[in-house]
Amino acid sequence: MLSHFLQRHGIATTSISLIREQSEAIHPPRALWVPFPLGRPLGVADNPEFQTDVLRSALGLLESAMEPTIADYPHDAPDGGGDGVWACAIELPTPEVSELEASLRAEIDLLMPRYLEARRRRGRSTFGMSGATLEQIDQLVAYAVAVAEGSGFNQIPASAAGPDWIHPTPMLIRFVIEDLRAFYQEAVTSDTDAGPPSQRDMHTWIFQETALGRLLKQIAQQITEHDDPRLRLMRGFIIPEGFWEGDRAFGGIPAGMTPDDYVRSIRPYLIGEQA
Repeated sequence: MLSHFLQRHGIATTSISLIREQSEAIHPPRALWVPFPLGRPLGVADNPEFQTDVLRSALGLLESAMEPTIADYPHDAPDGGGDGVWACAIELPTPEVSELEASLRAEIDLLMPRYLEARRRRGRSTFGMSGATLEQIDQLVAYAVAVAEGSGFNQIPASAAGPDWIHPTPMLIRFVIEDLRAFYQEAVTSDTDAGPPSQRDMHTWIFQETALGRLLKQIAQQITEHDDPRLRLMRGFIIPEGFWEGDRAFGGIPAGMTPDDYVRSIRPYLIGEQA
């Protein structure tokens, strides 16, 4: 939606919602839900004082809402005294976006201005290891969410078409995740007045407080449940030790093999040279 696009370019947005369920599905940066009929987002016609209050309430969210918010407008519309108000007879479909994807996109929208400022100040970024550009972050998200929700590791979903991916599957998902993690980390360390967090503090924030952390755990679970144990090595690239509930994040080295032998034995698979 347009509000997400504008947020990513540093423009704060707010909106008026007439269908709360639809707004909840797409996680707008800020929205004021109004209990008015469809087609009347400001209430009734010819009541400028009431309409102005609705607009002030929506604009007020620009100052008060620092995270994705849907606020309730507390007043019903005055009786218009006419022949009723128009209402759309067509039930519009709810966007087919999972809660995880909607939450991830909402976080990215809010972090985008800070990331852009950090990149401008530093003159560099580690984002782009997958081959996707910042303008293609939507495809990056679509790819990661598709894998998290069970699309598999050996194909690129149609929703992720466009970027010039520079790694083969299944290893590509590792670099898709590296780009998302770089985006988050560079965005939240953009404040020059605060000292940089420790690596553990950063991991704790990601895995305990963000949709990105939920995404990474879900992908790691897909790896764990996969029929081919050769994927387990990649789980260790995704989940730091100490943040995976279960055995070691890397899955352990088979008995009788050195770490180097183990990596060499599965490398052809991870880079797409063996089925």
